[in-house]
Amino acid sequence: MKIGAHSWLLETRYDLPEAMAQARRIGYDGYEVDIGNFGGTGLGLQVLPDRMQDAHREEIRQSALDADIELSSLCLGALWHYPFTSPDEAYRRRGVEIVQAAIPLASWLGAKCILLPIDQPKTLDNTEAWDMTVHALDQCLPVAEESGVVLAIENVCSRFLMGAPELGRLTDQMASPCCRVYFDVANGAWFGLDPAEEILQLGDRIAQIHFKNRTSPFGTPGSDTVSVGDPGIVDFDAVMAAIRAIGYDGYLTVEVPTLDKDADQIAVDNLTAIRKLINQT
Repeated sequence: MKIGAHSWLLETRYDLPEAMAQARRIGYDGYEVDIGNFGGTGLGLQVLPDRMQDAHREEIRQSALDADIELSSLCLGALWHYPFTSPDEAYRRRGVEIVQAAIPLASWLGAKCILLPIDQPKTLDNTEAWDMTVHALDQCLPVAEESGVVLAIENVCSRFLMGAPELGRLTDQMASPCCRVYFDVANGAWFGLDPAEEILQLGDRIAQIHFKNRTSPFGTPGSDTVSVGDPGIVDFDAVMAAIRAIGYDGYLTVEVPTLDKDADQIAVDNLTAIRKLINQT
């Protein structure tokens, strides 16, 4: 297994090229670039999706080459602003355009996977959210299949995609090798699900995995995202046993937001904790 760093981990302190270089110096194998209004990518919402096609993308690729780090994936944080399930058709269309533009960018950068967060407005029922998501994926997957890039739906705990049964049903319905799941071990646990059991249920539908922890369940005052080695609600020994049981050998990507002053130490602490988990027999 490889260990990756999400933009949240180091871009509070560094711009994207230096964050990649620092991640590699610390010991990370890969980097997940968040495309949205976060971080130093320069691919902010005001220019999406057009800027994905311009010369700026060369800076991203060259920075990764200079850092000797693999671009493991793109995270489309922009979809929180332009969700497939928006009540505004123009926003839904914009979300599809962003995904369609991100696919050739990922391919060009050598990133094999794009993370898709699928939101669900409170006013939208499960059937409507499902149908809108299927419609959007129907427009994106032919582009993904042509490029060989996986669109991986994250378990962000929207009501209609709460856990493994729903995520599995959606990927099975899309019936494409390029539609899979990006599994976050803390998200489901935050809502009372068992991440180890979820991993076993999803099996080879999982394309990549986010690693982080939560201090306490959803609705608890002061519940916060914390590092893998910190006390929290995720049983990482059980998670690792499940990961091994399904034969997963891809990226474990650290998605822990940091403050400028502690970004480096948090990156080191997470890498150390995950290496220890991987090396356990």
